[in-house]
Amino acid sequence: MMTTPAPAADARPGFIARTRTLAQRLKRDRSGLALIEFAFSLPIFIGLGFYGVEVSNLAITQMKMSQIALNMADNASRIGTLNATLGAKVISEDQINDVFQAAAIQAGAAGIYQDGRTVLSSLEVNADGGQTIMWQRCKGILFDDSDYGPEGTGKTGTSFPGMGPPGEKIAASTGTAVMYVELTYVYEPLFGNMFMEDKELHQEAAYTVRDAREIGKPPSNNVSAARKSTCDKYDAVLPQTRDAEIASAGAAAEAARANDMKDGVLDGNAGKGNNKGICVAGLLCIRI
Repeated sequence: MMTTPAPAADARPGFIARTRTLAQRLKRDRSGLALIEFAFSLPIFIGLGFYGVEVSNLAITQMKMSQIALNMADNASRIGTLNATLGAKVISEDQINDVFQAAAIQAGAAGIYQDGRTVLSSLEVNADGGQTIMWQRCKGILFDDSDYGPEGTGKTGTSFPGMGPPGEKIAASTGTAVMYVELTYVYEPLFGNMFMEDKELHQEAAYTVRDAREIGKPPSNNVSAARKSTCDKYDAVLPQTRDAEIASAGAAAEAARANDMKDGVLDGNAGKGNNKGICVAGLLCIRI
């Protein structure tokens, strides 16, 4: 005689009960809560930390540029070779180049001439008793010039008030000169454009010439034309730069200009200043 098996018990009530119990237990469980909160807040803290590092590095760079400008003006006020006949120091082009070299050493990896420009001016008294920029020398491939005018500004008359910000103009005294430095540097952020764009830093410094110096005339010319740091050039040529490097960079830049490369991005150094040009190997730029 065949028997019919009894129907299986419905498992759903037990499953639902177990699920409800598990849910209640999970609801009361607080383990791992701090880890979850930390995971949510970690990106914020990392972002704030990186931003703090960026701002600190910018402040350190700004301070470093200020010290470089001060030291340049100080060094320029001390250079010169005593001339027994004149009873005063005479300065030369190679001594000015040494001043630029010292600034490059102090800047180290900052590369103040590859990413900036320095302008050294000799502020003196002209024949009319006014102020004049008797001579001016520059170094750096950034297309940026003096805020106070080129060499020869204020040559005659008394209309040129001197150099410095409004209300704080510096003027030279009769018989001496003031070495005035303008330093411009493009700061490139550590983390790209995540927190800030490139910033153009500007520092100025001035020192009165320490000893008796021959004034009223430019420095004696004892270097080749390629090494003379006149302000019509935009280069990073320093005393240790080989002649072959200078010649090669000049030829390449002229060739690029002949090919009408108006935007000049041969090595990515062009266009950081107020005009674009052709730059070669971080050593020399030609303004277009």
